[in-house]
This record gives sequence, structure tokens and C-alpha cells, in this order.
Amino acid sequence: MLWLKAWFETRWRLLFMLLIGVLILALFVEVLGSARAAHPQQAFSMLLRLTVLLSLTGTIMLAGSGIETASPRPGPADKGSERSSLFTLSLPVTRTRLFAVRTVSGVLESIVLVVLLGVVAWLLMPRHAVNAYETVAYLPAILSSSLAAYAISACLSTFCDEGWRIRGSGLVVVVLFMLAAAGKLPRSINIFRGIGATSPLVAPQIPWMTIATACILALLFFGAALMIIQRRDY
Repeated sequence: MLWLKAWFETRWRLLFMLLIGVLILALFVEVLGSARAAHPQQAFSMLLRLTVLLSLTGTIMLAGSGIETASPRPGPADKGSERSSLFTLSLPVTRTRLFAVRTVSGVLESIVLVVLLGVVAWLLMPRHAVNAYETVAYLPAILSSSLAAYAISACLSTFCDEGWRIRGSGLVVVVLFMLAAAGKLPRSINIFRGIGATSPLVAPQIPWMTIATACILALLFFGAALMIIQRRDY
């Protein structure tokens, strides 16, 4: 039941983010026009970076604590959301198990979203412009950064309502990205190096250290979220 409930509560968000992502990528390629054929590598690089932005946004939208859950119905439904949360809290399961199910299901949905957006970006570009190694090597970098963004949003959702969770998560990710772009973010916590200075589009290798850093930060935020859930009186 927990897995099914998690799917019902997030399926519309997943579908919405996928549709919006595909439309934005297609519109971007259409705007490029003749520049796409004249400068295929640069166009593909820009397309992948747009995919990163969409992936980070999508994972933030899919994140949640598993305690204050949402209504399975699409659109605004405050009363439905309240009843859904009360029903979730009344289930005969531990908060740890509830959080684990919601987190795993959300991460899996985020992976599906990122992979599908990557496939769409690859299909929208001419074959001669696409380097297979760069495309495949870029995917772990996007996934790790998206996982860190998901964990940040999941942690914020334990003490913020839905609106402030999305705003706060977006603000944190934007500030971290700006600091990273300005070179003022320590390398030890820079989760964007894999999609920037040391990305497979620039360096001829997969940035494993950056990927590991993003995964460790994600685990730390997940741990903090779990501690808050276990101690908070809902």
C-alpha cells in the first residue's frame, strides 16, 4: 500500500514535469534553427545544460518527506491534502519505513525523469553532433546533482509546507550554483563540477569524485530529514 500510495501522489507531477521538459527542449531546438546545424557540438552542449536545469527542477518537484503527503488528485486540493496526511499518519508503519518508501520511490521517479529527458535531448540533435561517450558519461553527473537537490528538498519538506519547500529548495540550489560558477564554493561540497568545469563535455573522463561528493551530501540530507521526522510531533 505504501508504494502504491507514493505512486498515486507523485504520478501527476512526474507526468507534468516530463511533458513540460519535452516541450521546452523541443522549443529550444526550434529556436536554435540553423545554428544547430552550423555549430552542432555547441548546440548539443547547451541542450544538455538545459536538461540539467529541467532535471534539478523536476527532482525538487518530486521530493517529499513521506509524512505530510499530498492528495493523489491533480491540481490544488487543500482539503484532500490534509486528509491524505492524516491517513498516512494513521497507517500502522514506522516513520522510518514510511520515509524510506517515499524516498526510494521518489528517487526512482527522478531517475526515470532524468533519463527520459536525456534521451529526448539526444534524439533532438543530429546524429553526427552527438558523441556517445559524452552523452553516457554526462548522465551520472546529472543524476548525482539531481539526487543532491532531491535530498535538500526532502529535508526542507520535514519542516516546511509545500510552497515554502519548493521556494526554499530552488533558492538553495540557485545560490549553490551561483557560488560554484563564481568559484567561491569549496570543491569538497561543489556538486556542480560534474556538469560544469569537469563535465565530460570539457574533461575526457567521468568526474567520479564530484559524483561521490553529491551522493555523500544527499545521504547527509536524507539522514537529517530522517532525524527530524522521528523527533518531530506531527
